[in-house]
Amino acid sequence: MKLLRWLVLALLAFVLCLVVVGVAARFSDGPIGPFPGGPLVSGPLVADANVDWSALANVREVELQLVTPARSRTTWFLVNEGKAYVPCGFPNAGHIKQWPHELARDPRVVLRIDGRRYELQAVKVDDAEEWRTLAQLSATKYGHGVPTRPDDVWYFRLEPRAAGAAAAP
Repeated sequence: MKLLRWLVLALLAFVLCLVVVGVAARFSDGPIGPFPGGPLVSGPLVADANVDWSALANVREVELQLVTPARSRTTWFLVNEGKAYVPCGFPNAGHIKQWPHELARDPRVVLRIDGRRYELQAVKVDDAEEWRTLAQLSATKYGHGVPTRPDDVWYFRLEPRAAGAAAAP
């Protein structure tokens, strides 16, 4: 009986730690592990977002913040023909990820990579050929199967913000 009580207490302590880290992450400068974080505030802001991302093609993960709501997450990163992309798996299959749907309302994002921040906008890839190219690139880079349906994975191309788009707070 003592062993069972200790196991229950250990499980409760573990859950409490997860809750504390999850709450703390919401107020931090960026995500903490798998927990979404607050706005990305540290690091120089790169003024020219017209970047050839090819030199960063081997970067596996980046920090991505939506402007609305101002939360950040760690996500995979792809580069194809000098353009930057982030994937989001299973956005339509009842998955808990809400950020791809939030991008439909406000496409402004902040990308932090190698300590530098870029104010960009995310554009969902709807072109079938571009989607297939990214699916193959992602499968090769991350060692997973090639997705076959655009509803299984959404890809967002990161582009300079449109003229007149408000800056991140």
